[in-house]
Amino acid sequence: MEMTIENIELLYTPYTKKLLINYVSIQYQEEADYSDESLKIELIWLHENNELDQLILAEYLSCEARQIA
Repeated sequence: MEMTIENIELLYTPYTKKLLINYVSIQYQEEADYSDESLKIELIWLHENNELDQLILAEYLSCEARQIA
């Protein structure tokens, strides 16, 4: 089986899952869906639209150390 972003299971990519949770939390706030299926759909969309950098920006925006400084 060819490894593609569509084949990734979030169970085995905990750091990616955390980045996605941060991202959807910021993007959708109270309407955020944290199910693995929804996170995977979001990951695929970000990948297909060359928007994966949004995960890093969401991490930066939610960083507690940055908010304290």
